[in-house]
Amino acid sequence: MRDDHRGVPIEDAEEIEGNALAEKTFELVDRLRPHANAILLAIGGAVLALAAWVLVSAQSTATKSQSWDAFLAGLSGGDPQAFDEVVRRYPGTPAAEWSRLVMADMALIDGTELMFVNKDQAPPRLQAAADLYGSILGARPSGMLAERATFGLAKARESLGQLDEARRGYAAVAAEFPEGALAGLARKHAATVDREATRQWYDWFAAQKITPPAPKPAAEETPAEPPAKPQE
Repeated sequence: MRDDHRGVPIEDAEEIEGNALAEKTFELVDRLRPHANAILLAIGGAVLALAAWVLVSAQSTATKSQSWDAFLAGLSGGDPQAFDEVVRRYPGTPAAEWSRLVMADMALIDGTELMFVNKDQAPPRLQAAADLYGSILGARPSGMLAERATFGLAKARESLGQLDEARRGYAAVAAEFPEGALAGLARKHAATVDREATRQWYDWFAAQKITPPAPKPAAEETPAEPPAKPQE
């Protein structure tokens, strides 16, 4: 019969260690028994927390899917109100931020067109675009959304005549997104608004009064001739 290093037969040593392990287990159970309810509550709480996390994750995935569906529906319909609805119903989602970007782009286009049609109405739309771009950037986005919003804000400021801010915005696009789709265009715009000739043109344009043409007076209507009397 083999002995272990203490001179105790192996079989007896295993039995002794087994008994010692059992005693330690029972001691642990005795110590934990008064706290059994608390332990069960803790385990139950952990299970509930896990279940809640799974449920929230599933709901979050469903919400994101619904938000993108609403965003794409807005794109197909071209209704600005649809994008505002996405922002209000799905705050904090990527679809809401892209909806905000589309709304900013629409305001920028409207404001730029009004500059050459009715200049008094242009600044509010351009400022609305700048505010929307700024709100997007305030959430510190990344990637294409950040690039588009930075470029759009620079464009809105250029249209408002804020050329120094516009130049810094274009330069930021070129520096922060050198491989982006707008990097080359941003560098050209930054160089253009920095020219003295450009600044002179904006000073000249700011002095121009552009309003819609006066409506033409309505022509006097001549009474229509009565229909010919039918032959008897």
